[in-house]
Amino acid sequence: MKKGLFYLVLLQVAILGAPDGHAQLPNADLLTVKPAVAKAGSEELVTISGSNLDDVSTLRFSDTRIKATPEMLPADEFYPVAHPKTNSFKVTIPAGVAPGMYEVRSLGYFGLSTARPFLILPRDASEIKEEGDHSNRGTAMPLAIETGVFANLDNRKIDWYKIPGKKGERLLIQLWAERLDSKVDGMLAIYDSAGRELENNREYFGRDPLVDFTPPADGDYFIAVSDILYRGSAQHFYRLIASRSPHIDFVFPPAGLPGSKTRFTVFGRNLPGGSLSSNTSIKGKALETLEIDLQIPQKSDAPRSFSSDTPRRALLPGFDYKIGQSNAIRIGYASASVIKEDPKIEKQKISIPCEIAGHFDQPGDADSFVFTAKKGSTYWLETISDQMARSADPYIMIEKITQDGKGVESLKKVADNDDPVSFFSRDNRDATNIDTLDASLSFTADQDGEYQITLINQLAGGGPAHLYRLALRPAQHDFQVVTTTERVLADGRNGYPAAPLLRRAGSLAYRVLVPRQDGFEGDISITATGLPKGVSVRPLILSGKSDRGLLVVKAETNAAAWAGPIKIIGSATINGKTVTHESRNASLVWGYVFSDSIRVRSRLDLETVLSVTDKETAPATVSPVENKSWTVELNQKLEIPVKVKDLGSRKGNLTVQVEGFPGMHRSNPKISVAEEKTEGKLTIDFKPNGNFKIEPGHYQFVMQGVGIAKYRHNPAAADKALAESKRLAELVKKFTAKVGKQKTLLAQQQTTLEQAKKSAAAASDDAARAELNKKSTEAQNKLDAIKKESAAAEALAKKAAQLKTSAEKTAKSLETKAKEKNTEFASPSFPVSVEVKPVPKPAEKKK
Repeated sequence: MKKGLFYLVLLQVAILGAPDGHAQLPNADLLTVKPAVAKAGSEELVTISGSNLDDVSTLRFSDTRIKATPEMLPADEFYPVAHPKTNSFKVTIPAGVAPGMYEVRSLGYFGLSTARPFLILPRDASEIKEEGDHSNRGTAMPLAIETGVFANLDNRKIDWYKIPGKKGERLLIQLWAERLDSKVDGMLAIYDSAGRELENNREYFGRDPLVDFTPPADGDYFIAVSDILYRGSAQHFYRLIASRSPHIDFVFPPAGLPGSKTRFTVFGRNLPGGSLSSNTSIKGKALETLEIDLQIPQKSDAPRSFSSDTPRRALLPGFDYKIGQSNAIRIGYASASVIKEDPKIEKQKISIPCEIAGHFDQPGDADSFVFTAKKGSTYWLETISDQMARSADPYIMIEKITQDGKGVESLKKVADNDDPVSFFSRDNRDATNIDTLDASLSFTADQDGEYQITLINQLAGGGPAHLYRLALRPAQHDFQVVTTTERVLADGRNGYPAAPLLRRAGSLAYRVLVPRQDGFEGDISITATGLPKGVSVRPLILSGKSDRGLLVVKAETNAAAWAGPIKIIGSATINGKTVTHESRNASLVWGYVFSDSIRVRSRLDLETVLSVTDKETAPATVSPVENKSWTVELNQKLEIPVKVKDLGSRKGNLTVQVEGFPGMHRSNPKISVAEEKTEGKLTIDFKPNGNFKIEPGHYQFVMQGVGIAKYRHNPAAADKALAESKRLAELVKKFTAKVGKQKTLLAQQQTTLEQAKKSAAAASDDAARAELNKKSTEAQNKLDAIKKESAAAEALAKKAAQLKTSAEKTAKSLETKAKEKNTEFASPSFPVSVEVKPVPKPAEKKK
């Protein structure tokens, strides 16, 4: 498998193959965190929303120095003690936390949720929140330069801002949306005070726009923020800032040899000490250049920093470079000495090994290179352009150069490649996209001589920023490890993120895809470390050409509740040395019905996490009767006895099927085990066919039990809500009784006042009349006090009634949610090993 500078191991946490038509066992999915921005050394109130966020007690950040506590509401007439405000938290960021992007998850009944990014700004940053209606230019919200604003787009609306402009000052105006996991596909436009559009942009940082704007005169200018389809909702939030800070567009060459000192040219805007380039621009905006010398670190994995970009781009090995408060740019680790493309030479001669740094100068640009190869030698070629977030779709071709007797040169194609093997929904189980458009291939020279490489960009774009790297080398074996979390794909066209949650006695299957670089066929051992007590794992061994499998973690029946980060480790022996790499976690950003759409987003998380709940038990478990390694000949059938252990809630038949068998794409072998049965026999036919690419070797797979359980969703929450509604009902009675009592007192006092007034009117002398008038005044004052108390009692009773109605609605909703329902579940076994032997050769006939 030739995909990427390093071969990739993809592990996917997923509940696989559940039947369609029923809800699935729930996982916590965090959708929004607002605001998703705070300053170091500050406290910020944030609110969260999502699905299955039951009983959230705190928020967990990837930097554990950042703490969150529930926002507490004080005790009052309705609540005798202080109580937490639902899904609202006070976040405290220590001053020592470095500015940058972190991640946050909620922690509740269903453990840790999926992750969302959280941006930490410098202590002295200026940040405000959206205020008022600013949906037209006339009500534009003022925004100072170097001040960020966190806001939300309403449906069919445009947000307007007014900024002060200074003639000749280069401002960089950018929208943070996709980079904060927002659904906004943003557009920025700049207008002058007369309403003329001066600039616009979309899709610079992925889907986030950047406008490079230099005011033509002093004055006010207007920024219009919108979604390209004018969508808006609670999930369409963004951050906007206009800044003079430096920005790096690209660095050339884009890679350096590890351990070396290399000179680079930085291309960007507002670069300190930079000079304006006369011949380098992007979309009409001249770039500045800055020469720098950098010591390249020794080669290591990709930085474990946050990236909103695709997993394959974020996994590109290298180091991140920035200038002051600029954006970070990835400088790659070259696999050999770097040679710069010479655009003046039609067929540039090179020597292997090397890495070429070049540009696709125009749409459809084709660059050619000539090298000498020895007969029988195998070479690996790899392009890197899409992985650098460049607009490119490279195609690569190798041709043998020959000459006839007259010296006329001719070319014969030896090998070519457009796109590497795809890992996107290859077997309709995986919506998390880790693909790249970067072509790669290998070839073996059939004779000594010269060969020509032609590299073509198939996208309609070109220019100085359209960089590429072309690596030519003998085999270099290495790997990376990625874990992903995703819910079941019932029909192969929908995908939803899911944080991994183990129920007691339950198991999780980690899907494993292994693109092997440069023909590496050594064993790779995948295992998990940092697991809590009561959770176990058996290593998954990927042998030979195996490119997929499932790693399973299992909880004991008495496992304690736990939630936190774990490590998935891959190890292999390469050139006599043990090489290990820790995983990165990849996830879907949002759930999608059409998960095979090009707009579906995947990215890497900062942590791989696991949660264990002690409040729920898995419905059933599946395992082979015998824990052993099985043996079968190619073209023969293997029968494996299966046992099912029911844990009290399974309903109907349980389908037990083969999952995670390398080369098995569809029509997985399966059996059905009746509701009260506990055994069966699973038969696998090892005859190769279009759906099962099998050859002799060692393999592992799991037996996946898929069925229906009788499930109640958090019944304790329903009981608690019912008790609360009853408490408030009693409070309503209490306040209602008080209102009645006040009404009686009011009527009595009204009578007393009327009698006092009559007596005063009937008094025979002035002294008696004065005394009775005094009593009338006292009665009036007492009546006014009772009226005030009555009004307060009525207000309390009204508020209590409102709280009671709300509590009853919540209780009814949770009661409905907690009712027993038919719910899908899946239970994978530990990996099962099988050795597939070749067909014996026929015995030679005796002469």
